[in-house]
Amino acid sequence: MMIVGILTMSRKPIRVRPPILIDTSPLLLLLVGRYDENLIDSFKRMSGYDRTDFDLLIQFLARRKLNVTPGVLAEVSNLAMQLKRGGFERMIEYNISELKSMGEHYVPKDTILEAKELVRVGITDTSLLIAAKEHNVGILTDDHPLWSRCQTEGIPAIHMAELQGRGDLFL
Repeated sequence: MMIVGILTMSRKPIRVRPPILIDTSPLLLLLVGRYDENLIDSFKRMSGYDRTDFDLLIQFLARRKLNVTPGVLAEVSNLAMQLKRGGFERMIEYNISELKSMGEHYVPKDTILEAKELVRVGITDTSLLIAAKEHNVGILTDDHPLWSRCQTEGIPAIHMAELQGRGDLFL
């Protein structure tokens, strides 16, 4: 793991980790889990994840600046709208300060539409690839085509399966 710098608070050094762009599914897991961990087991859009995955995600993201693209936020919103009985509204309200604290990397639509990756990975993933290159940041995803494209393009990427396989190594 690359360390960007060391801050000193009190007497204990705190490692600052490199910033990362977060893709749709990991961001949805983060927001749903922060709001109500019980929803991870019952919300159909979280199938494939459990509370342990949420804990690993939190550990991985600790002391890291999170960045999003508008496309990722739109996808998360569309998926989270499926929460029942006002769940979307309450989840967003609960996480609004977390969302505001994230960096945003905007990629103009014409740049996305002209990118060679568009036909391979789609609009949102293309915006992530472009933003990662422009801002020299990695991507956290659970999307195999995006992760593969990152490997091809030399973009640092972590797949959620890697977190699941590493266990509690982030503590």
